[in-house]
Order: sequence, then C-alpha cells, then structure tokens
Amino acid sequence: MAIIVPESAYEKRVRAMYEKQIRMEAREASVIKKVSRFNSKLLDAKEAVVRHQQKVGKLERVKIQRREEMEKRASFLEDLSQKLEATKQRNLVKKEQIKRLKMLERQRKNEIMESIHTLSKATGTFINQQALPARVKGVTVLREDNGDQLIPFDLKATDVEGLNSLCQHLQSLNIDVTQWRQLVSLAMEISTDSLASPTPPKESAKSKSIIDLTSPTSQN
Repeated sequence: MAIIVPESAYEKRVRAMYEKQIRMEAREASVIKKVSRFNSKLLDAKEAVVRHQQKVGKLERVKIQRREEMEKRASFLEDLSQKLEATKQRNLVKKEQIKRLKMLERQRKNEIMESIHTLSKATGTFINQQALPARVKGVTVLREDNGDQLIPFDLKATDVEGLNSLCQHLQSLNIDVTQWRQLVSLAMEISTDSLASPTPPKESAKSKSIIDLTSPTSQN
C-alpha cells in the first residue's frame, strides 16, 4: 500500500505556478494562432481589395475608352450628316441650274425654230433636217406668175464651191442669199445640237446643233 506524503505549502505554490504558466502558455499559443489567422485573413482581404481595385481600374479604362469611341462616332456621324446636307444642298442648286439651262436651251431652240420658219417662208426654202449635218439637202421654191419653179439642191456640207455656186444661182433669181445662208446655218445648228445631246429618236429630228455654213469647207 502506497504511502501518500502530504505536499508542503511550498510545493503547492510551485505546482500552482507551474500549472498557471502552462495555462498562460496555452492561452498565449491560442492568441498567437488567432492573431496569425487574423493576419492571414487580413492579407487575403487586402489582396482581394487590390484585385478589386485593379478590376475597377480596368473597367474604368474600358469605360473611358468606350466613351471616347462613342464621342468620336457621334462626331463622325455629325460631320457626315453635315456633309450629306451640304451635298444635298449642292445637288439642289445644280438641279435648279440644270433645270434653268434646259429651259434656256428649249427657249433658244424655240427661237431658232421660229427663225427657221420665218427664213424658210421668206426664201421659199425647205431643208431636209434628216440629211443634216452631213449634207445640205432641200428645195427652194421660186414663186413666178406663170407657175412655181422648184430649185432642188443636195450637196455635202463641206462642198464650199458647190454651195457658193448654188448661192450665186439663187441670187441671180433675186432670192436673198444672206437669209438663205442664215436658214441653212440655223438648220445645221439645230441638227448638230440633236447629235450632241442624247435625245429620243422622235425628238432628234425636231431639235438639232451649231455649224456655220459660211465657214470654209472642202469640195464634194
């Protein structure tokens, strides 16, 4: 049977101090472990904050870039709209100019046709428009008491000698050669106009452009 030796007061105090120190060391180890976990979590949180800030910064840069692109696109569209409007206005002005030129051209042709009609009646001459501008073809009617005399002619427009001879003959019959030449020249002008401008076939025989019959040309 074991003999229990009662502890002395000193031993009790030493054992109590030892146990207290063990508890303090255990508590200290627990605190250190908690602090370590806290520091680890704090570091993770800091790293997460840094990553979040980087992501936010990237998104902000993308946002700025997109905004700049939108501003550039809006500026481009505005510039394009202004250019289109300017082009539209220029086209309207050109359209009006073309319309006015066509009106003036019609007016000029009408005046020429009136002059042709007047000269044709005054000289008794009828020009074959379809033969122009290559040939001067037609007939001059000389009104006489004993009946009308027909003077047909069919010459190349380049036959200066032949045209001069015809004019001398007409002049000898008291026909105004100046008016006759004006008539043929205006008919040439209408004919050349029709060849220079793309007009429908039915109109091309009615409206035609400018060759001066009085200018030098070559023999038939």
